[in-house]
Amino acid sequence: VSTQSTGSSGINAEYGDDNFDVEKSKQAQADKISERAYLDGPRAHNTGIKGVKEDARAYRRYILEKEQEKFDDLAKAAARFALNEAPKSDDEFDLDEDEEFMATYRAKRMMEMKEKATPTFGGIRELTEKDYCDTIDNAYSTTDVVVYIYEDHIAACKRYKEYLPRIAQEFPKCMICCIRASRARMSANFIQRGLPCFIAYRGGDVKKAWVNIRDTIGDDAEYDVLVEGMQDNSVLPYN
Repeated sequence: VSTQSTGSSGINAEYGDDNFDVEKSKQAQADKISERAYLDGPRAHNTGIKGVKEDARAYRRYILEKEQEKFDDLAKAAARFALNEAPKSDDEFDLDEDEEFMATYRAKRMMEMKEKATPTFGGIRELTEKDYCDTIDNAYSTTDVVVYIYEDHIAACKRYKEYLPRIAQEFPKCMICCIRASRARMSANFIQRGLPCFIAYRGGDVKKAWVNIRDTIGDDAEYDVLVEGMQDNSVLPYN
């Protein structure tokens, strides 16, 4: 007949570890006893129909408690993954941290929802006299509507208009539009002295105008120079 050591000293002697966790060992033994009771059948402990039902209910409660513990741990781990944090081990979960985690998670979700609510464009809209005002007035309240005013017979206007598709791609949250000065009913004096011109609108109002950009960057500047000038003059945002 085999013999087993009993008590904490016996458990330590059995496993050869002075630092062995007695409480964990007891819990593990209790789990095995509960599982063995279920496998052996409820009649091993109670007799009669009432005894059988009571054993079955007791074991179901035990299983549900264990499943709830696993669910709670998984929920905490999922919250950590959502925050792009490495999950901690089971022993490191701290209920005191839940409020901080949830506050950070809510802030992150609000930022994501705000970004999704902000429309993106990526293309150019050629405006006419009829839809010029409607396009500006109906834009999203936080969207910058950047309008390039030009005339094809002016070399600098034609040159800088070629950069608009690239600008629209690199600044997709800005609505990039263009319109001929004559269609916008600009005066002959403005066409001669003010073009090419960028006007930025937000919320239906003029945010900034960069008139006669040739005075600043010349007639044939490179793309990066144009964009830098637009940013310096608050026509485009700094990415």
